[in-house]
Amino acid sequence: MAQMRLSRKAIPSLLLGIVVVIGASACSAAKDREVQRLRARATYEQGLGHLSERRVSLGLTSIQEAVRLDPDTALYRNTLGIVFLHYLGKPVEAQAEFQKALELDPSYAEAETNLGIALAQQGRWTDAIAAYTKALTMPVYPTPEIAYANLGWAYLNLDRLKEAEEAYRTAIQLQPKFAQAYYFLGVVLERQGQRNEAKTAFRAARDLDPDSPLGRKAGDLLKSFGEGG
Repeated sequence: MAQMRLSRKAIPSLLLGIVVVIGASACSAAKDREVQRLRARATYEQGLGHLSERRVSLGLTSIQEAVRLDPDTALYRNTLGIVFLHYLGKPVEAQAEFQKALELDPSYAEAETNLGIALAQQGRWTDAIAAYTKALTMPVYPTPEIAYANLGWAYLNLDRLKEAEEAYRTAIQLQPKFAQAYYFLGVVLERQGQRNEAKTAFRAARDLDPDSPLGRKAGDLLKSFGEGG
């Protein structure tokens, strides 16, 4: 039998066919990824709804499913860390999620601050300070006063009172109605023997948020200093 040979003219058409098949396959894969991302987003939003209604178990399951469907979205990792940290009291698990979020997006300032909080809840104050400080160097951070307030808390726990005072004052400068920062500034000032300045800070905390636990505590402290309610 004569050996079959392909003409030179046939080769380009075969290659074209291969390219078309590969292109169609790539297009299908891209569509599948987009569908999966959309499913992940819907599941994530569902999880947020569960959390807002205090259905923590369902919220956790939904956020974990969003991470499974779209593991490369830093937002989902950060939110999963928040669930572990604030809803379940698991700072070690939260730390791992915040670190994964930062691997995906090294400029994610909120995740860096949350990492600091997770470290602080483990008593790792120096590491927490490093995380807060790093967050504050990031160019996009809509609420830096949060990092400064947490930085003040870390310094306070290390009895580094001057640095704590500076951090709380910066938080207040950025957000003049930050009642929590005023309260802890008062604590720092009182520890440094600055009673009159401490009273001013406690008054601000009480007046800005009188019905909160810290607002009521500030009012009680002022009464103990001889002031009316």
